[in-house]
Amino acid sequence: DKFPIIGGVPRILPKEILQDVMQRKYPDYLAKHRDKFNVQPGMAYSVEQKKKATVDTFGYQWTTFTDNFDYFKYIFLSFTRPFLDEEDFKNKLMLEIGCGSGRPAVTACRLGAEVVGMDISQAVDTAFQKSLAIPLLHVVQADAYAPPFNQAFDIIYSVGVLQHISNPRRALDGMFKVMSQRSPLVLWVYGKRELWYQPVEWLRSVTTRMPLQMLHGLSFLLALWSEAFLLMPYRLLSRVPACNRLAEKIPGRIYARFPFKENVIGWFDRLGAPVTHYFNKQEIMEMLSGAGFTDIKIAERREASASWIVEARRNDVKLTSSRAQL
Repeated sequence: DKFPIIGGVPRILPKEILQDVMQRKYPDYLAKHRDKFNVQPGMAYSVEQKKKATVDTFGYQWTTFTDNFDYFKYIFLSFTRPFLDEEDFKNKLMLEIGCGSGRPAVTACRLGAEVVGMDISQAVDTAFQKSLAIPLLHVVQADAYAPPFNQAFDIIYSVGVLQHISNPRRALDGMFKVMSQRSPLVLWVYGKRELWYQPVEWLRSVTTRMPLQMLHGLSFLLALWSEAFLLMPYRLLSRVPACNRLAEKIPGRIYARFPFKENVIGWFDRLGAPVTHYFNKQEIMEMLSGAGFTDIKIAERREASASWIVEARRNDVKLTSSRAQL
């Protein structure tokens, strides 16, 4: 098979997705090399609609919100602790599934890791621009269902991605294939949301159909609203010892620590993602064990809406046993 390198990024995607992405996102490149990739002008390719929408939404998000703020180190480590702390990144070769604009991968490199970041969306173009100044960061456009790598990584991680994939189990199968016995998988995924979150779900029934530029504007307005009615009260109440417990019940309070732009990103992310899953502990255990993982550990992420941090390892005994039965 032939795969293009466009703008410095290898595009190692399944055939139908590659053809669709090239036609819609990189028409100039395709015009020069159409004969090599058998893409017909105006032809519609059979890519799942939700998957295509996910590619477009996160491609827009991470080519629009591009700054890799220094404060992101705090956020990133809150996605990986207690299983990965600062010292665990040093001198490790890591694979990030769903790198987006490269914010987590850049942070991991600054902590001493060499990182291969892969993403299915056009966000890889933003990540690649960051990699130009970071020799230990490498970027590939690829699908989580079929990561195009061998079992060479010390650690594989994915933060905030599995919940936005139509078939999470299939993505876990893909991750399993590129893991070695020594490499743990570390995930951050959404938990079941609290009752106060239900209006956001109602709003999503509208916002997931919005033009992305309109959604961007709405996210800005909602960030202003939450700044006025949630974050400012939180900041005031948290300074009063008698009101600390009340302050810690305010939704979205974690954004009080970050610049306003992070709040806009948060609203865009929760309202725009075409697919969003919320998992309980049992569902996570069943998905991972069914995909062949063992030594599964699950910790609650604190200071934010319900979510889970997960570590798991490859169960080669189960894999060998399954093959023997075939």
